[in-house]
Amino acid sequence: MDNFLRNMFYKQRQEFNESSLRRSELMKLPEDVSIIHDIPYGDGEKAHRIDVYRPANNKNNALPVIVNVHGGGMILGSKEFNSYYCANLCKCGFIVFSVEYRLVPDVDAFGQYDDLSRAMDYINDNLLDRYNCDKDKVYLVADSGGACISIYTVAMQNCDKLALAAKVRPSSLKIRALGLISGMFYTTRYDKIGMFLPSFLYGKHYKRSSFAPYTNPDIKDIAGSLPPCYLVTSHNDMLRNYTIRFEKALTKYNIIHKLTDYPKNKKLTHAFSVFEPYIPESICEIHNMTQYLKTF
Repeated sequence: MDNFLRNMFYKQRQEFNESSLRRSELMKLPEDVSIIHDIPYGDGEKAHRIDVYRPANNKNNALPVIVNVHGGGMILGSKEFNSYYCANLCKCGFIVFSVEYRLVPDVDAFGQYDDLSRAMDYINDNLLDRYNCDKDKVYLVADSGGACISIYTVAMQNCDKLALAAKVRPSSLKIRALGLISGMFYTTRYDKIGMFLPSFLYGKHYKRSSFAPYTNPDIKDIAGSLPPCYLVTSHNDMLRNYTIRFEKALTKYNIIHKLTDYPKNKKLTHAFSVFEPYIPESICEIHNMTQYLKTF
């Protein structure tokens, strides 16, 4: 069964990569955004790379920062797929660092938390000064599976018990607020995700592990350890119920947040602002989210 699922993951990844190439042929990046590709962080592994997006017309003004973490259910996706989305974030007046990380089943969830933590440390230690960033205004924006990785990684900065259970050294990069788009917040519910993914994320015997209490993010150590959050979903989002449920956990633990839940519209599907970044609704949503983040 494990081999069957692994092969299925790799097949899905290959199909996604092929569709991404076709998508890239149809989209053109804006000329007023400058991009630096594939800055290595950590070791020399291909998955450990960061892209940088800068406004081409910036006159040496220190700009706020967004760290972007792509989605893909933790099993597929790439920073290249998020290029057009990151360019639109950049046009709102940000330096954007788009992070690549290893994917399941090549690595488990703990490896992904560590990848993001080390990328954040590299940004903090090497890139904020290099690209004239405002160090007091650093935010993180993530969609789908990337949002799941991000809430755990950021919560570890404020919860030693969580970091210890995951065996991950928390990043020192201070995140002021999170933008969470169609988040895949739950990985062990009895649904299409929770039926096959948990053993790959946490190990076959994860229910008896020290991390078992943390596989549900609704608890205080995770939801209650986050900075302010901006949540986005829509009626046509296949994971809408995840966002609605997670918002209740944020409310329970008095975490400052805002929920934007778009009404029924066939164009506004899962993570629509990432998948279709140039439609009017996406441009409006990106503006609304970045304006909210800037208030922190």
